[in-house]
Amino acid sequence: MAGIKSFGAYVPWLRLSREVIAKGWGIPGAPGTVAVANFDEDSVTMAVEAALNCVEGFDPASIGGVLFASTTAPYAEKSLASLVATVLDAPENAHTADFAVSLRASTSALLTALDAAACGRADNIVVTAGETRVAEPITPWEQTLGDGAGALLVGEGEGVIAEYLGFHSLKDEIMFTWRRAEEDHMLREFNARMAQSMGYEKVMVRAIKGAMKELGLSPESVARAVFTAPDFRSHGRIAAKCGFNPTAGQVQDALFAFVGGTGTAQPLMMMAHALESGLKEGDVVLLAHYADGADVLAFKVTGALAQLPPRRAVNSCLAAQHPLDSLARFMRYRGLTVIPTLDDFGSPVQTWRDNSQVYPLHGAKCNKCGFVRFPIDRVCGRCRARDDNTEVRLARRGRVFTFIHDNLYPAVELPTTLAVVDLEDGARIFLQMTDRVPDEVEVDMEVELTFRLIHKGDEWNHYFWKCRPARRGGE
Repeated sequence: MAGIKSFGAYVPWLRLSREVIAKGWGIPGAPGTVAVANFDEDSVTMAVEAALNCVEGFDPASIGGVLFASTTAPYAEKSLASLVATVLDAPENAHTADFAVSLRASTSALLTALDAAACGRADNIVVTAGETRVAEPITPWEQTLGDGAGALLVGEGEGVIAEYLGFHSLKDEIMFTWRRAEEDHMLREFNARMAQSMGYEKVMVRAIKGAMKELGLSPESVARAVFTAPDFRSHGRIAAKCGFNPTAGQVQDALFAFVGGTGTAQPLMMMAHALESGLKEGDVVLLAHYADGADVLAFKVTGALAQLPPRRAVNSCLAAQHPLDSLARFMRYRGLTVIPTLDDFGSPVQTWRDNSQVYPLHGAKCNKCGFVRFPIDRVCGRCRARDDNTEVRLARRGRVFTFIHDNLYPAVELPTTLAVVDLEDGARIFLQMTDRVPDEVEVDMEVELTFRLIHKGDEWNHYFWKCRPARRGGE
């Protein structure tokens, strides 16, 4: 049987209160917060984080494919799925594909992965999506959109935690939200009320009811209804029209209160949240997502879910957060203010040459004394053995050996915290630190590694690893 084998999610550390947005413009505000990607995060770094959480405990060599979905990918022409697969240390023959343009890109990728697993074309396929959509200031979307990422591991046979039962899809051509390829950085819309009532609500109800009829399900037989929505109220209306009971825990939280609407990533994040929130063997889960049409997928939870080690998903991310109390910083991170760019240098040739050190973060392990070091060099610094190394994947946790706060180097946000970290495998590595409160950084504090955007130089993006204070949950 084909289905889901694992799950993961990522919510950025920074949260912006909707009250701060409202006060900044002198307009009414809604309760709660929206998740905001840090200045060194984008849709692909968040998708990497969710994917890493998803495949924790799985052998990277077993990954048969990586599918990446986003409408806010940092490149208009370049595969990001190949980048994610490289960071995951997936084998060379792993299938990679990118899904874009439509907010349904994530469910399209999920259906593709399920088909590939069902026919035996590939196994252990990572489907991951990240989103950083930008809303025009002083609009309802500004207090609605949030950043985040989700990931599901799709496969066949042993280890499936949610068996795939089938799907139902509808198309719907309507101008709801859009961005033109060359002209628009921010989200556009025409008549939200008309688009929600005649587009989203009308089609979503038909699609969910059509899926239940086709698969022989009733509202009462669905243990968890996981469906996305553009806002709080629309989500509630769909539940009522489809016969689901939110008060009985039948309807999955859409994450609007503390995360916001995460577009393409939302169905994967909500599904991950459902799988970590008390489902049991035999429960039927309905996953529905709308964007110029609707995809509805049905799954049945298996006993393997109880055997899966705890995952880092939505719950652990919600426990790790820091307030972003400045609307100006929020706008700067969103690219809505004009800030001189740093003239950083970059070499595609050098990055290609050091690919295994940059993306999956490989180091050298001495075959004689076992000393692990980074970057990879020819001579062991401990026993002086020459050209006798094995390339290994470095540990992702460690402790701060020493650090400094640099206020002189020009950066998006000062100070830049630079740390020397002793990893759990013995390697010592020099990294920037992110997602931290400078005054709380100290020697010997536990940190973990996170894949981030370092800078943009020579008109391309430079990614590498940083460290951050260790977060708890799902280890």
